[in-house]
Amino acid sequence: MTIPDPRPATEARPDVLLELVHSVRAALLARGESISSAWVEEAAHDLKAGRQVGWTLGTEAIAFASPRAARTFGHVHVEGPDDRVERAETLFAVLITHLDAPLARLEGGVSGLTDEEEAALADRFVRVPGASILLRARMERPVPPPLPGGALSDPPSVERRPVRSIPIDALTNLDWRAFQGTPDQNLVADTFEEDRQSVSDMLGGRVGRFLDEASTTLVRPDGQLVGAVLISEHDPRTAVFLDILVDPSQRRQGLGRFLVLWGLRAMTALGYSTARLWVTEANRPAWSLYVSLGFAVTGRARLYRYIRPAVDSPGHPHTSR
Repeated sequence: MTIPDPRPATEARPDVLLELVHSVRAALLARGESISSAWVEEAAHDLKAGRQVGWTLGTEAIAFASPRAARTFGHVHVEGPDDRVERAETLFAVLITHLDAPLARLEGGVSGLTDEEEAALADRFVRVPGASILLRARMERPVPPPLPGGALSDPPSVERRPVRSIPIDALTNLDWRAFQGTPDQNLVADTFEEDRQSVSDMLGGRVGRFLDEASTTLVRPDGQLVGAVLISEHDPRTAVFLDILVDPSQRRQGLGRFLVLWGLRAMTALGYSTARLWVTEANRPAWSLYVSLGFAVTGRARLYRYIRPAVDSPGHPHTSR
């Protein structure tokens, strides 16, 4: 089958865009990611109006991109029975080709493919000069306990405070600093304002209903915020650790372990049966902590990265077939 040329999303019928965006959300939810239902109509309208950059391949594949301060975030979704890997490959090539001149980096995801299809796509993608793959794991464990240890005591020299009692800028500052120097550093926003919007989205329920009762912060007597755990609901049975944050100067003091255990006990009290989180596979300290607390891998996702080479190579940016 001949792959059609991608068309700008502005040329697609509104009903086609709406169905495709619905399918994207359904696929992400099935993979264990959280995304608000309100996003569907908002994204479809933005794609049609040109406020969101996107392309379609017929009625069964879509790609969209969101330029930020220093990089572009993209996503490819493919449906239908035929040429799924080839269509996903074509759409990634479009995202790369249309990468804004000042932005040299693209980070994207894909949905709608089987594990075998995505492995084939990843193999083709990494042949592109400047392309690489970052592996992330979905980890889960049942709640309620048994949990390691007995009664959970607050760490010394800090007190727990409700998340919403902390100024948004203080939360953002901790979020920004907590990931610096870790394999997850590039997953954080490029600017403080972008990170602030991300934290605001979490608190506002855009990635699942925020659970104030299961979230908390750790504050020293001098008022310095040194830890936080932010948790949302994925479904009535599953709660998700959105952020587990520890001030870099306070690492290896048991604060991360305490925050996870505190969150698990809160999930138990709220009646959830499954706790979920996502971790970059290269982040071995976090990985080891979660395994020690009973989490096991239940799924994986790839982050597709492209950094424009200083000098384009012949044939760039198309993938090898």
